[in-house]
Amino acid sequence: MSRRASFAWALGGLLIVGLAAWPVQVVKVRLPKQGDSLIAAIRVGAEDFVSLTYRHSVELTEVEGRFKVGPGSELLAIETRMESVGSGLPNAFPGRTVMRNGWLVVDEERRPVGSIRFFVVPINRIRLSIADRPVDLSGLETGTLIQVAAERTHLIYWLLGSVAGVEFVR
Repeated sequence: MSRRASFAWALGGLLIVGLAAWPVQVVKVRLPKQGDSLIAAIRVGAEDFVSLTYRHSVELTEVEGRFKVGPGSELLAIETRMESVGSGLPNAFPGRTVMRNGWLVVDEERRPVGSIRFFVVPINRIRLSIADRPVDLSGLETGTLIQVAAERTHLIYWLLGSVAGVEFVR
């Protein structure tokens, strides 16, 4: 093999390794009580939204928590929207709560929340959306604990996950 061809192969190899090691932000959906099984990993950018919507089991009204992915691969609470206030519902705070399009909207002040954890309960009709992509939770058993967290990973790990049958998107 000529020097030129060897150089081209070496340069191509470095390029592939560099791309494989490229850091990407991902929101991962895991099952902590089932060996941290990964059920979805969705590539996101800073400021992409994560939305968790559910029907409150006592008041039977909709509640939506809206989060953004922060630059440090963390979830930031943006706002909580609810149709009413009542027993067990999120609190409305004077000065941070407004009425918008029929919803009470609480400004959560971009507070870091770490991860979001919740249980699958049919009455709640839980819907999870990451970067405008719905995450299918329909096949999970009642009582399953779900954890949603933002993290950095390498592009190669994110790409290889698709081989394992995990929903890897974008």
